[in-house]
Amino acid sequence: MTENKKTKVLVVDDEIDILRILKKVLELKNYEVITASTGKEALERINETIDIVLLDIMLPDLMGYDVCEIIKKNPALREIPVIMLSAKTQMSDIRKGLDIGVEMYITKPFDPFNIPEQLEDILQRKGEKR
Repeated sequence: MTENKKTKVLVVDDEIDILRILKKVLELKNYEVITASTGKEALERINETIDIVLLDIMLPDLMGYDVCEIIKKNPALREIPVIMLSAKTQMSDIRKGLDIGVEMYITKPFDPFNIPEQLEDILQRKGEKR
């Protein structure tokens, strides 16, 4: 990734306040933020050369797990890192997310100011540079 190209993050959550807060925090850290509030919208937006995805599990149409599985089964998209955001804190929920290929599982409530650093860690592990 070139230094002058912003990292593009797709943030998917049906809670408008979470979308707004994450968008603001990430833009302050020089990320380009695309938002979606449904699984279907996320799958439409994922084709916009997204670098990383923040994905809620509980969406109004598709479960975040289903969205992640669709992304990970698509050869053109499978290398995009996915981070799950969820109020579901049971170990079985976390395990399910990790089993389908998420790079990180963050439970709600979370500190939005920690998210940019977590994204950076994952992107560095995946070989991306900012």
